[in-house]
Amino acid sequence: MEKKIGVIIGARGIGDLIYHLPLLRSLHKSYKNKLIIFSNIVNKSPDVFKDEFFFKKIINFDNYRYGPLKTILNSIKFKKLLNRYCFDRIILTSNARRLILPVILSNAKEKVIFGNGKFIFNKDRSLEKYTISERLLKYTNQLNLPKKVNNFFLNSKKNNSKKKNKIFISVDSFHDQNNWPIENYIEIIKKLKKKNIIYVNFSPKKKYFLSYFSKNKIDSKNIIFTYDKKISKIIEIIKDCKVIIGNESGPVCLGSSLKKNVHAIYMPIHTKPESKIIYKKNKYYNTSKLKDSEIIKKIIKSI
Repeated sequence: MEKKIGVIIGARGIGDLIYHLPLLRSLHKSYKNKLIIFSNIVNKSPDVFKDEFFFKKIINFDNYRYGPLKTILNSIKFKKLLNRYCFDRIILTSNARRLILPVILSNAKEKVIFGNGKFIFNKDRSLEKYTISERLLKYTNQLNLPKKVNNFFLNSKKNNSKKKNKIFISVDSFHDQNNWPIENYIEIIKKLKKKNIIYVNFSPKKKYFLSYFSKNKIDSKNIIFTYDKKISKIIEIIKDCKVIIGNESGPVCLGSSLKKNVHAIYMPIHTKPESKIIYKKNKYYNTSKLKDSEIIKKIIKSI
């Protein structure tokens, strides 16, 4: 009899979805059955995992932090949703309390919670120094699955576009704390815009970034802004580009997972070059060791 396996992904970021790939593929190979995935609605997993074979269904759920009463009501609702499937094994890859309770109370035969301590609502502090990707790999290994697939590359249909020299530049990051000054990106764009088609991406909430481009008189038919595009369209654009430049963030993780020529800028006080676990050929620039002018020069020289 095939076992029903459910995986709950509470993470918000697209990069976090990429870091889940070894777990999801290992589960699929080990149980020889497609997974039912419950995923935080904001991470757009149906678009990111569109071409994957390890899932039967992806169910979006609301993982927003609410007040006590609504959190309890959402937990009850989520537990009822889980119980519809009568899972043999359910794996929660987050240790958020609002997700632990419905999992513990569900009718699943076996319940696994990554990052949980000795008691129900305690957290495992032993891996706090590790990055998200490192923790996920360690918890995956602890499952002792018969099949292990440590592969972070997304399946992707071949793109037959004949256009060349396409570059995707992401000028912001999810929490903004890892943002390299936009003026530096503008300098890169100035030097690349004549011979390349450049897609410039930032959050739809940050349309004020457009003022930087008008102020610097950056107006070219070769520059295309993607802030108003759906994530599904942005993923297709990244697939069509040869080079990805940006802060250590979701687009960099996507580019890495698609084996693009990635140039990632990071600030060590806020983040690590975590996406390097995806694709070791990525190029990284530490802003505490390199001057902005040096980073710009290195990126331009390598393209």
